Amino acid sequence: MNRSALLSACLAVSVLACSERPSGATVDAGAPPVQAAPEVPDSGAPEPEAVDAGLEDAGAQAGAPASPDAGSAACSAGTLSAKTLIPIPPPPPLVEGMRRRIIAAAVACDYAALAKLADANGKGLRFSFGDGKDPAAAWRKAEQEGEPVLARMVQVLNLSPAKQGDLYFWPAVHVTGAEKDWQAVVGVYPEKQLRAMKEGGTGYLGLRVGISAKGDWQLAVSGD
Repeated sequence: MNRSALLSACLAVSVLACSERPSGATVDAGAPPVQAAPEVPDSGAPEPEAVDAGLEDAGAQAGAPASPDAGSAACSAGTLSAKTLIPIPPPPPLVEGMRRRIIAAAVACDYAALAKLADANGKGLRFSFGDGKDPAAAWRKAEQEGEPVLARMVQVLNLSPAKQGDLYFWPAVHVTGAEKDWQAVVGVYPEKQLRAMKEGGTGYLGLRVGISAKGDWQLAVSGD
């Protein structure tokens, strides 16, 4: 090969070598880095279950009798509450159940319900020292004449009882005669009237309620 042909061949090879580029993508060194897109969760996955944050009715009390209309004035107990605390020490369940039912009927001014309770677990409720046979009629008449017999019934049943024989008596002062039990009935009767009972040596002669251990309401009487 002559010299001129050789020079031409070398020049062609050099041009070809200089014109080749890598096949990879060109990266601009001045461009900001590319951030990866956030991972998207699987749309088919279950979402957390919503929980109701509402509170239970705070007014509900298991086993407590419903309160009557606080504005009722059909009887002396009509404005009292049927809500009550269990006495300490608590009486047997049958006794406590009857106590609460009496209170509920009294504050509802429900004479018929009271009469039914009198015979619910036995016959023969003593409600007077006379010959009366209808406690509802007697209590209604007393209320009409201004004697708050139903209010006093509720009030004494909210005090502590005392047991004598097979009966649980409210208020306890009827059995014990203790000074603290006399103080408990202040407000049920005027102090002057209570003082006369105490100093007269008769003991407590106000309204007392007696319920047997079997839940039989046997007594709701005042006087002697």
